[in-house]
Amino acid sequence: MTVRKVVQRALDALRPGEIIEMHVGSDGQSTVLDADALPRLIRAIRARGYDITDLRGVLGGDGVARGGRVRLR
Repeated sequence: MTVRKVVQRALDALRPGEIIEMHVGSDGQSTVLDADALPRLIRAIRARGYDITDLRGVLGGDGVARGGRVRLR
């Protein structure tokens, strides 16, 4: 897996309301591949007109999901 592939897989799945889950060391080799891909992915998501929020922006104080996890402007 490469940074380019991580970014492309996330962008291929990108839809309004999509949650992109990323992990450090998720490839089983203790790498920071997702962390390395994050700046490029954020730029690409914003270039497509989406806003980005973290889970605090998705979940209310009661833990119930709210709409618009990743929103198209």
